[in-house]
Amino acid sequence: MKKLVTSALLAATLLGATSCKDFLTEKPVSGVAPAQITSADLYINGALNTIIGETMFRYGPFPNLWDYDNDDATGATWAFGDIGAGNFQNYWGIDNGWNGPYILINHCSFAMARIQALTMDATAQKDAIAQLRFLRAWGYYLLVRAYGPVPLLKKSVADGETPQLPRSPVKDVYAFIIEDLKAAEADLYPAANAVVGHPNQTVAKSLLAKVYVTMASGSLASGQVTVMGGPTYKLVAGKRVLLAPVALTHTKTVVGGLEGLNSTDYFKLARDKAQEVMSSGAYTLFPTHAEVWTVGNQNKGEHIWSLQTISNDPNFGNEVSMFHIGRINPANNEIEGGWIASSDHWYHLFEDNDQRITTGVLHRWKLYGNFMYYPYSDSSVVKGTDMSAEAQAKRARYGYQPTDVGNIDDAHVARLRKFEAISDRTVTRGNFNYPLLRYPDVLLIYAEAANEANGGPTAEALEAVNKIRRRNGASEVKTMSQQAFRSFVLEERRRELAHEGDRRWDLLRWGIYLPVMNALDSDENNVLKRRSTKHLLMPIPVTELNINHEISGNNPGW
Repeated sequence: MKKLVTSALLAATLLGATSCKDFLTEKPVSGVAPAQITSADLYINGALNTIIGETMFRYGPFPNLWDYDNDDATGATWAFGDIGAGNFQNYWGIDNGWNGPYILINHCSFAMARIQALTMDATAQKDAIAQLRFLRAWGYYLLVRAYGPVPLLKKSVADGETPQLPRSPVKDVYAFIIEDLKAAEADLYPAANAVVGHPNQTVAKSLLAKVYVTMASGSLASGQVTVMGGPTYKLVAGKRVLLAPVALTHTKTVVGGLEGLNSTDYFKLARDKAQEVMSSGAYTLFPTHAEVWTVGNQNKGEHIWSLQTISNDPNFGNEVSMFHIGRINPANNEIEGGWIASSDHWYHLFEDNDQRITTGVLHRWKLYGNFMYYPYSDSSVVKGTDMSAEAQAKRARYGYQPTDVGNIDDAHVARLRKFEAISDRTVTRGNFNYPLLRYPDVLLIYAEAANEANGGPTAEALEAVNKIRRRNGASEVKTMSQQAFRSFVLEERRRELAHEGDRRWDLLRWGIYLPVMNALDSDENNVLKRRSTKHLLMPIPVTELNINHEISGNNPGW
């Protein structure tokens, strides 16, 4: 990818001055028919297309920046040798974590000023501006979680904002995010009247609930969380013996910049806002896990807000499916790719019949002229030496054959079949609609927030979790203590939202990122998980530090 030679803010100056034509010629990715497109629509599509542009999803820096650095993500060491191993500055796309959101923010502010000046229907005008305020808030939400204090641009550089701005305190950034989201919530069309793929009123409510719960958990002064983790192996007589995850209890710390907030108040806000989404009837869970991840069900059911894509398109396709599940070579039906996966420890979080691993994980595939299988612990099942009823059921379910191979490179990688949800598995750039907000996220936000606000799980909180578990064929959770339910909900998020850009941020907002990662040390595939305090925030791009003289230094340790 072509390197950015200026900071995002300087780039924003150029974009603000020249981007009107770009907005008007950008290919729309929504469901708006050409005859219906107005100038406002074109500005909005231009901002939305920034998300799938080269600084975010087009070439892979997103979602890699979200998904590689956590306790569950694993794969080949060559793929995880930089950001996945804590070497953030060695990752080719690291600067895009800063540049992408700022370019989006500038696009939104620039477009808002132009739409405000248009002569058009007042309600449609309000909706258009509200969509852009939502996107701007989302951009700042990405930034403040990753970098802490960041410069707060409230208008575009073309409209007079200076790129020479100091970093605003974390609380001020969150206050601006909430201001934008509340304004968006008030003026956006309801889901039934909105354009497919565009922000609507319930999308804004969902993100607002997520912002509130981030602030609430981050500011909670004390508490403990139990996580299934720990070492993945031990050496016995010089040989590696794999270990199952064990329950480890960690004491949380407060997220920097959120000190002094009333966490209970924010948990109540998160609970109530999530309840509004649940009561709206706009979204519902699919009956089975497999139905969530089909092309035909994109933008339906529980998909609140997703990346909008076009298969095999150089600009509007992405490589998410290629990296996570692999493409199929039509010449031999073998898998190529599939380098990013979940660990054995993650796989062991589930009950045996949970659909998220029975149908949600790839168990058999063709590679190097052979059929491979996962998990490697199924060896006796595959070879037929285990003749138990359970083993026979597994062989029938997954199609195992005695000649299948447990390839060492694939022995400890659980590839998620959610990433098969594209139109053509033979192409590199597929149409995987990466989920930016999904209804189970809202249900789990509600459960978490209700538990904390109430001092223990309410019946409604238990039911919110059980809706997800019943859909996946898992057993229902029963009443338990506040700490136990807090831990259970965080683990359920880990199971349900795997590789959807949440796990790193969940560990960080609960203040347990460092102990969880360091308890692993190195995973089954030799991916280094050891971290220090510098990894709590990402490094600000050097180009930004060189150009913006109002920022005196990088984040600690970088």
